[in-house]
Amino acid sequence: MSTLITALVLIISTIGIPLMLFLINKKKNRIRNETFLKLFSQEGSRRGLSFSRQELLRGKIIGLDGIKKMLLVFDFANAGNIIGIAMEDVKNCTVQKIYDSVVTGTERNEKIEPHLRSIELKFTFKNNMEPFQVSFYDSSVNGIYEMAELEEKAKTWEALLSQMIFKELKISA
Repeated sequence: MSTLITALVLIISTIGIPLMLFLINKKKNRIRNETFLKLFSQEGSRRGLSFSRQELLRGKIIGLDGIKKMLLVFDFANAGNIIGIAMEDVKNCTVQKIYDSVVTGTERNEKIEPHLRSIELKFTFKNNMEPFQVSFYDSSVNGIYEMAELEEKAKTWEALLSQMIFKELKISA
């Protein structure tokens, strides 16, 4: 009977403790994300924006006010630095993939292969301002299994914003 109890305690501790730590971490992340979303919404309200679309990424939140044609970018690393992009100032918006070179193989048969480092939404401006990038996928932060989903999100945002830019160009022409 004591070996059964010992086995049960071992099983519970090997499964229960990591599961408990995982759930605690998940709850912390959820609370952190809710706090950042609240700050983001407050900043949007302060600027008079009403978001028709929002995206919560691993390290940032982006939101679009379709009526006022304003994109707000909130980077968690720089909590006080919220960037607003007026879509009438944007010349184009494209998805950009940035690659690194990785040496693979053996010493005798080395190969240089490309490695996707990041997928970014790149904004170029009409007034020749410095281009601005919003990173959707970063290989140092995101897992490889998130790549396809984040690339699809970046392409969706590119289509949405490009359509808004095209309408702006059509109206001003």
